[in-house]
Amino acid sequence: MKLQEAFEKNKQFIPYITCGFPKKDDTVDFVKLFLDNGIEIIELGIPFSDPVADGPTIQYSSFIALKNNTTVDDVFEIVDKTLRYKRYFPVLMTYLNPVIIYGMEKFFKNAKEVGVSGIIFADTIVESKDEFYSLTNKYGICSIFLLSPTTEEHRRKLIYKYSLGFVYVLTLTGTTGARDKLPFDFYSFIKKVRNETEKPICVGFGVSKPKQVIPILNYIDGFIVGSAIIEKIKAKDYEGLKDLIKDFVKICK
Repeated sequence: MKLQEAFEKNKQFIPYITCGFPKKDDTVDFVKLFLDNGIEIIELGIPFSDPVADGPTIQYSSFIALKNNTTVDDVFEIVDKTLRYKRYFPVLMTYLNPVIIYGMEKFFKNAKEVGVSGIIFADTIVESKDEFYSLTNKYGICSIFLLSPTTEEHRRKLIYKYSLGFVYVLTLTGTTGARDKLPFDFYSFIKKVRNETEKPICVGFGVSKPKQVIPILNYIDGFIVGSAIIEKIKAKDYEGLKDLIKDFVKICK
């Protein structure tokens, strides 16, 4: 089953977790919690020292994960262990630097072997896809590109063309982080994107409450929540985390 097929029956709530936070061994348990609530796609962050697309919350989680000596191979082990627990679509969120250091082809080969479904390079534009796109195709891993509200039409067309799995639409310009509400003009923008592509559309950056997503559910196929989840984990509010997950899952049915 390919990643894009996950969107054929239901809207998808896609939780984000930084691998190795707050402790190295915790990630597997959090992924199992997501899977036990029926989640089919999970975004797994590879911690990086200079995460330019991430706000303070995810920057903090990456800092702690790196202090825990979390490596790319640790992330692959997490994917392997959790896929043995239950089948799902693991999507890696990373930056080019850790992959280049690891070895580009080695990275994609190992990612394929453990079962990675997709990859997002947060610091890479579609015009720079030649650095890795042939390898994602070779190993059958979906490249997913970011599209912001300021992306011009000719670039949006490139992103639609080369994004596989889904198109990642940012709700705002800036970094990740929980917001109380989405920008007012985003609602008209997402309608425009929906009219321009038939590929699955997922929105992220700033999504922290179900009420933000409900008004646009007819125009999207899924949504990504990261900082709100990390904040619950940081506060050790695990009951609150379970409630948050259930609330987001509920609106997808």
